[in-house]
Amino acid sequence: MNISKLLKDKKILTLIIFLVVSLFLIAFKGIDYGIDLSGGTVIVLKAERPMNNEEMQLTVEIIEKRLNVNGLSDVTVYPRGNDEIIVMVPNSSDTERIIKVLEHQGVFEAKIDNITAYTGKDVKIVEPPTKIPQGDSWAYGVPFELTLEGAKKFAEVAEGKAYHKVELYMDGELISAPVLSPELADGKPHPKQVITVGNYPPTKEEIDEAMAIYSALKSGALPVKLEIEYTYAVSSEFGKEFLKGTATALLLAFIAVGVIVSIRYKQPKIAIPILITCLSEIVIILGFASLIDWKLDLPSIAGIIAAVGTGVDNQIVITDEALKRGAGKIRASIKRAFFIIFASAATSIAAMLPLFVLGVGMLKGFAITTIAGVLIGIFITRPAFARIVEDMFKKF
Repeated sequence: MNISKLLKDKKILTLIIFLVVSLFLIAFKGIDYGIDLSGGTVIVLKAERPMNNEEMQLTVEIIEKRLNVNGLSDVTVYPRGNDEIIVMVPNSSDTERIIKVLEHQGVFEAKIDNITAYTGKDVKIVEPPTKIPQGDSWAYGVPFELTLEGAKKFAEVAEGKAYHKVELYMDGELISAPVLSPELADGKPHPKQVITVGNYPPTKEEIDEAMAIYSALKSGALPVKLEIEYTYAVSSEFGKEFLKGTATALLLAFIAVGVIVSIRYKQPKIAIPILITCLSEIVIILGFASLIDWKLDLPSIAGIIAAVGTGVDNQIVITDEALKRGAGKIRASIKRAFFIIFASAATSIAAMLPLFVLGVGMLKGFAITTIAGVLIGIFITRPAFARIVEDMFKKF
């Protein structure tokens, strides 16, 4: 085999470039793991009634928006059935704050003398919790601004009611009851409002409560009320043991493939490019996962194994076709092999697309890594392997 000549081939060079970039991404950007591998907490939310697809999608979007507002973008949210939502929280996140955020449906209402002055729909802008002047001292709360229509409605209800309480309710629970100042009871629109949760500096409980109110107002009310059905913790030790077991299983699989291929073709050196190609495929898939910040979980790893297994099949098809036809027809044989491979890849991708488009949670992870593995195989690793086989075959 002419190694120097192979290294100049564009198909081999493409594989090497992708390998180097993938190794760089893995080494410097790293790989994120799902909580089933890294550990964390799973929170199961139960809706008060079954939801249709539109309500379920809106609920998931609102929850994700609330968590993002709290700086918790690494939390995974997906529906299960038509009345449950799963929230997967990694160990690095503040679980107590997340639970506080999830407990609110977000139905906000302000009342003066039991008359509604405005609701959450009248809120135009919400500012992050901060310290607020209160007489000679400071309070801690959530400033917000009403729409013009909301401010007019508040002015009508508040006119002439100086020193009455403005009762602020979240999901039917009284969260604050500031006294209406004479300046706000003059019958004129006053868009600037505030919800106070305590004195400044606040306690951790008050900070969590303020952030929950802020995120609920910012994202809007959920279409249905959710309750925390149950939570459970996932130990990181399980993930470590699984990764060790997976690495051992892959090593044994590589040895088995090498032995079987060597016996099948009576040429041990044919097994070497097959194993190198499989290993390259795994590295490039992991590099792709690192690039798109995809969290590797158990189904994702299953998808990688499925893609690599398909890769071994394809490489055997290429080898068989090349050896069957003889040296004079090797290129035609490889073209025939690629016709079979592309047909197989199209079938695999077609089977995975519904899971990718409609799938949620873990199913989507399996679909993404499987599709990525198949595409990487047919466009990068299989062509490089075919070029190696072509060069090797000339020596027989």
